Amino acid sequence: MMMVEKAIITKNVVKKYKLYNGTRERILDLVSSKSFGEDFYALNGVDFEAEKGDVVGFIGINGSGKSTLSNIISGIVPETSGTVKINGQASLIAVASGLKGDLTGRDNIELKCLMLGFSKEEIKALEPDIIEFSELGEFIDQPVKSYSSGMKSRLGFAISVNVDPDILIIDEALSVGDKAFAEKSLDKMQEFKQQGKTMIFVSHSIGQMKQFCEKILWLEFGKVKDYGPVKEVMPKYEKFLKDWKKMPKKEREAYKQAAIASSPQKADDQEADTQTKESGGEAQKMESDGYQEQLTSRLGHIKAGQSYIYPTPDKEMDKTISESYKNRVYYIKRQAIYQGEKFYLLSKQVSAEKGVIGWMKAADVSSHNHFAIENDEKIFYFKGSGYGYNRAWGGKKNRVFHDLKPFENGEFKVDKTELVGKNTWYRGTLNDKKIWVHHSHLKESTE
Repeated sequence: MMMVEKAIITKNVVKKYKLYNGTRERILDLVSSKSFGEDFYALNGVDFEAEKGDVVGFIGINGSGKSTLSNIISGIVPETSGTVKINGQASLIAVASGLKGDLTGRDNIELKCLMLGFSKEEIKALEPDIIEFSELGEFIDQPVKSYSSGMKSRLGFAISVNVDPDILIIDEALSVGDKAFAEKSLDKMQEFKQQGKTMIFVSHSIGQMKQFCEKILWLEFGKVKDYGPVKEVMPKYEKFLKDWKKMPKKEREAYKQAAIASSPQKADDQEADTQTKESGGEAQKMESDGYQEQLTSRLGHIKAGQSYIYPTPDKEMDKTISESYKNRVYYIKRQAIYQGEKFYLLSKQVSAEKGVIGWMKAADVSSHNHFAIENDEKIFYFKGSGYGYNRAWGGKKNRVFHDLKPFENGEFKVDKTELVGKNTWYRGTLNDKKIWVHHSHLKESTE
């Protein structure tokens, strides 16, 4: 008996988000040992397999996790826990998926194809077919931010189908734009279907599902409700949908809570959640054994004593002495664990893309959490003590106002906030100069 090759395998996939009541709660959750915010499970223990050549429709009411699962399978969003195995290259088609608004349509074609591994010569050969399929005409040289949602969908679809992926994921991409283009796109998908490609189709159109799909995955509030042939699953879903539309709001909420409570939240995502919290919301695992790299956001300086800078944590032979890099503050946007030891990537610039000096052992760096909130407009009043600085973390040589006593009870309009460790710094304007003031030298009213 011939074994059918699996194209997609997901095992116990969980995707958890935190819901916060405002920016303050979000920041406190990042810097405090106490947990803030409410856990929201977009996916909760999803097991799903698709064989090579399967055409699977994802169905479910809004908020069931269809797009979240599509994004995880396509590699755009990481799962919180569980495993996802993809056999081949997956391409997601969704409205504006992966498109950069400031670039033209033509530039987006080149960018997306370069990210998929195509050479300049290959892109040049593909470009005419992509533009022709998109039917964008002269708009191809206009910025994508000026496109309608239908035009964005056309461009995304045209790129994805012309790069010939192994797995095609279509997420509501045919719900915008004109009927003629939707029919043209369905014809292209039928062509892929005949070629034996694996496809995931996300749509609210039951008619399109019945016409195009072979199997249906029914998601309900982040869990798999049913999975099987269209003729078996779709009638059950249509009956549910008919009943759901008749339910009053309170009854719908009770049904939702009962469905969520029927499967306890997965305990095995605890470790991943801790990792996400420590990394400021994201984590990346590297392929090599014993090495794990994460995003973080810290400020630090090199401690006294002999220490070393490494080009990467695993290149000890190429280390250099850190002496000439001391006596200044660095931005730390990445951290890594290598053979059980933590390393920080130090940079002179906040983006950590330029000005990088290299990796150092965390034990050789004194650091604090660092978070910046742009456009954080509020009004404080000077207490009449302290100093004004040209940067958020102070330092005697960075003082621009050596005495704030003359400005006591004066208004201080804040436009940016930074948290460094347990300290909060506010930026505002004083005598036409942008300055930073520590929170202990400001008050919320003059009373």
